[in-house]
Amino acid sequence: MKKYDALIIGFGKGGKTLAAALGKKGIKTAVIEKSPLMYGGTCINIGCIPTKKLIHTAADAKKISRQIILKKIIFMLLPFVKKIL
Repeated sequence: MKKYDALIIGFGKGGKTLAAALGKKGIKTAVIEKSPLMYGGTCINIGCIPTKKLIHTAADAKKISRQIILKKIIFMLLPFVKKIL
């Protein structure tokens, strides 16, 4: 059985940073990540970055829908404006 001085759970940003720092100091360190799909941690895979993408996409959709609604309103009002002018 291998022996380590430090054990880090999770291969996210914090885990990688801490493992590198400990390794540079000569501390024998092991990192454990339960999922082979979670390389990089929660933030990269399912947390911060995907959430930000959803927020930006929703904001873009909101802008587009407002533009479409405004165009429809203008198109509906156009006959009335022509009568006034």
